[in-house]
Amino acid sequence: MPRIIALLFAALLPLSAAALQKGDALPELYLTEKGELTLDAEQEIVYVPWSTENLDTQGQVQIIQYMAARPSAEKAIRPFTDKLEETAYPVELHHVTTVVNLDDVTFGATSWALSELEKNKRDYPMSTMVADMEGKGLKTWGFKPKGSALVILDADGKILYAKDGKLNKSEIDAVISLIGEEVGKRR
Repeated sequence: MPRIIALLFAALLPLSAAALQKGDALPELYLTEKGELTLDAEQEIVYVPWSTENLDTQGQVQIIQYMAARPSAEKAIRPFTDKLEETAYPVELHHVTTVVNLDDVTFGATSWALSELEKNKRDYPMSTMVADMEGKGLKTWGFKPKGSALVILDADGKILYAKDGKLNKSEIDAVISLIGEEVGKRR
């Protein structure tokens, strides 16, 4: 019995070790299946490989939303995105990247989720939308399934803030303030 408990504990270590910590570099994520949604000249969606190396942390505050392809995950992060939109920081000084885990979708809803992601790309063409077909971000960054997470990076690509799960009102206010401070450094 103690051996089984030790094996279970050892199996959990990589998950806790992968949790994102303030001041750490964001572990690299490279997605080749689907990846980033881009719009071609005819406004058609084209998928291209995406990597965290593409994040311009020098020019813009990078805001990364990672979420399951579930309405509940989108609903959990919506209060933050609404507040960010309401705050109206200059678009040239902050950038939102939304990575959607399409490996974590209600059975049979992958096509619907991709369609919604494509619609959102057309509605918000300046934002980066990324399809994570295999749930690599969930594994790489140590997030919990079926939810949403938020990561804010500083000018050096280090984590300023990371939260796995729904933000409460005071957390949203604190993150919006933090983004404002970082935007101020880039003016």
